[in-house]
Amino acid sequence: AAHLAELDEVLGYADELAAAEHGPDAARAEPIEDLQPTALALPLPWLVDRYVALLEARQQAVMQLIDRDGSQLAMAVVSAQHEVTTTAHRIANVLARAGRPGEIAAHLAPLAGIGADKDLALRATLVADRPTADSYDALARSLAGDPDAPDPAAALAVCLAGLARFPHDAELSGSAAQHAAALGRVDQAIALYEGAIAAQNGEVDAALALRLGKLYAERISRLAYGGRPGAAAAAWQDLARYTASEARRSPGDVWAEVDAIGQSSLGRGLVSQGRLADGERALVASIDRAPSVDAYEALVTIYYKTGRYASATRYASAGLGLLGSDTSADRYHRAKLERLAGDLARAGNQSRDAAALYLDTMRLWTSLGEDRNLPRAIAAERKLEVGRALWFLGDHDKAVDLVLDAVDFDPTSPAICGSAVELLLELGASRYALDALHRGLGSDGLTELNKVYISLWALADARQHGAIADRLATDYLASRHGDLWYERLAEAATGRLDFAELAGAARTAPEQAELAFYGATLGLDPAAHTPAGQRTRLRAVVAAGMVMDAEYDLARLYLGR
Repeated sequence: AAHLAELDEVLGYADELAAAEHGPDAARAEPIEDLQPTALALPLPWLVDRYVALLEARQQAVMQLIDRDGSQLAMAVVSAQHEVTTTAHRIANVLARAGRPGEIAAHLAPLAGIGADKDLALRATLVADRPTADSYDALARSLAGDPDAPDPAAALAVCLAGLARFPHDAELSGSAAQHAAALGRVDQAIALYEGAIAAQNGEVDAALALRLGKLYAERISRLAYGGRPGAAAAAWQDLARYTASEARRSPGDVWAEVDAIGQSSLGRGLVSQGRLADGERALVASIDRAPSVDAYEALVTIYYKTGRYASATRYASAGLGLLGSDTSADRYHRAKLERLAGDLARAGNQSRDAAALYLDTMRLWTSLGEDRNLPRAIAAERKLEVGRALWFLGDHDKAVDLVLDAVDFDPTSPAICGSAVELLLELGASRYALDALHRGLGSDGLTELNKVYISLWALADARQHGAIADRLATDYLASRHGDLWYERLAEAATGRLDFAELAGAARTAPEQAELAFYGATLGLDPAAHTPAGQRTRLRAVVAAGMVMDAEYDLARLYLGR
């Protein structure tokens, strides 16, 4: 009782603040905003009831004001009560998350006018009065698909409530899996998709099976890239056992494709840990099961970066042979493979063939349409890739502009910013690489890890050129501290951690490779203070085989110089 009284005092004070700022019509706005995150995350009955009651009272008060003073007041009221237009969905979301979907209809029925939603109310009524698996599914889709207040967690809760009543409904299980996947709950989504497939009679739904395969691939990838290749291999074996069992129960070609998706993910993950031979075998085996462009692209990249140009060319040709040019997806993958083929031709001193491939790459990227009609990530990647091609075609100024435009176009993408900084460093355009770095450091979308690494690359490159270290990169690294590997790298790079202690913290293969790289390029390793010592460390980086990492590419570049 004492705590509730204190809560009442806090909410009353919040109400007074809102009224002082927006006038008396702002009543309830601030308490609702304060309660909302807690009610959604911790759906205690009294808390949910208090939150819902405030939403309902506010909506009624707003409608009374509009009825009394006319529609001209509406905009002022909505400005003060900025979420009143989504009242129905807010009520439905919190009740769904609380496991009370059957109560939604009773709370939505009295709502009228602004904030009401007749379609949502109808779907909630069907769940309350005539519940079927389809009615639960329809209500969940409304909650997840609302443009103003989408809530996949509420949608998942509705589906799970429906599955408690209809546990063997394949459609409802599949929908629940989609909502779980949208929340990043990979293991839960896998279990739900497996339940959906088990509930099907007769021929398996290929779309469900492929979605399941992609989730298994994500699980495998997380384990491998997280430094647990053994666990990733075990996860792949789990998938192989599952698909073998399902293939006996419901034969179909899709199971080979699902296997291939998982094995391709395993191959890329093993390569990320420097286990090139194992990764290559997994990628080749995945192609034997069911050819995929992603696997071909990974193999071409591996063979190109390790100097096996004949194998790289063969796999590039085979990958291109899979693709047409009718769909946007085919043109997208073809553009990426043809750029790699152009790199191969350039490495083999076939300049005319390289130029033709780069020009065709640019044509394919252009054929995807205007930036505004593409996903932001794809549009930014196009700018980056076209910039890369233009550089090798000799138009350096335009190339740099496009690479920097890519960073500006999708400032929240670590992949775009990191690739831009690395590419410009490799091309010798260090000044422009710093421009990309500064834009990345100013982005809220990049994580601390991403910002640390692009700063480390810039410092390493400056030292290789005998240039002054960038102040912003140095200051950023100096502000990082902690026990994670990248935090220790930042401390060592700014003189706050002894190299011996850093070496003791390097446990995984990628960390050992980074220790050798930064020990050499930043002068952290006493044994790398001579040219011979530095070359020895850089050769160790290349020998570690982290071909997908920037440190591998930069080590090869510095050795070449």
